[in-house]
Amino acid sequence: MEFNTVTLALFLAGGLRLCVPVLLAALGETISERAGVFTIGLEGLMLFGAASSALGLMFSGSPIIALLIGMLGGCLAALLLALGTVLARANQIVMGIGFNLFAIGVTSLMRQLWLSGAPPAGSMRAVSMMKLPGLSDLPVVGRALFSQSPVFYIAVLVAVALWALLRFTRAGLLIRAVGENAMAADAAGHSVLTIRFSATLFTGVMAGLGGAYLCIVASGGTFVDNMTAGRGYLAIAITIFARWMPLRVLLVAIVLGLLEALQFQGQYIGVNIAPSLLMAMPFAVALIAWVMMGKAGAAPADLGRPFLRGSRS
Repeated sequence: MEFNTVTLALFLAGGLRLCVPVLLAALGETISERAGVFTIGLEGLMLFGAASSALGLMFSGSPIIALLIGMLGGCLAALLLALGTVLARANQIVMGIGFNLFAIGVTSLMRQLWLSGAPPAGSMRAVSMMKLPGLSDLPVVGRALFSQSPVFYIAVLVAVALWALLRFTRAGLLIRAVGENAMAADAAGHSVLTIRFSATLFTGVMAGLGGAYLCIVASGGTFVDNMTAGRGYLAIAITIFARWMPLRVLLVAIVLGLLEALQFQGQYIGVNIAPSLLMAMPFAVALIAWVMMGKAGAAPADLGRPFLRGSRS
């Protein structure tokens, strides 16, 4: 295929579509980590969201309801995770890894019991495409930016809203305070456990929507075992790489989405790099992010530390 504006628009549009699941999960992770909770179980939350949305589509036939049920599934799964990490004060990394393994097994069982048949036939147009009048007709950027899934626009709005929340509101100040110094926040009369619990549930809602998008929008309602394929871990890396700033999370997720799109469309726009190397690039960014996290003072000071009143553990 000869390179032209159409192929460029298709490449950009594909990159934006591919970034949505990890973008949603990373925005949720940003809030929980700012509150001091290292949600390693993000991969499992996305899996529960995907499986729940597939069940919702099977019983309701509505992709919109399926997305909402995916969000609910992620929230309920996060409730279980929060009970262990926030209230029971279990080690967040160990609990998260165990939760991910648990999610793989449970969602696989759900598929075998209830999702073995074909998903109900129906139009996914309501969740797969939303053309913004006038803007969608612009050359290149119109097709790429303004003819996307409504979920993409929701993710962008959430990123802007979270930026404003963390920077300008009292609630954002409390979230940051709990992540930086939980003891000081507690001494000031704020409930550290309530804030961290709520932040974890929000992460579950966002990760559930990311998993639901992956199942309903990207896969046409079909759920397969372990369909997140490491996207939850990638979302954690994006959060760290973006320094826990929602607008940076948005930009980094889009860049990684474009890198992923190169695997499929790079040859059409003149990029002659082996697909296997392109496939590894997002995870190379993840490794860089983990190294960056080791820098002193980079992360919220109390990130990953369970809150024990009267001691700084």
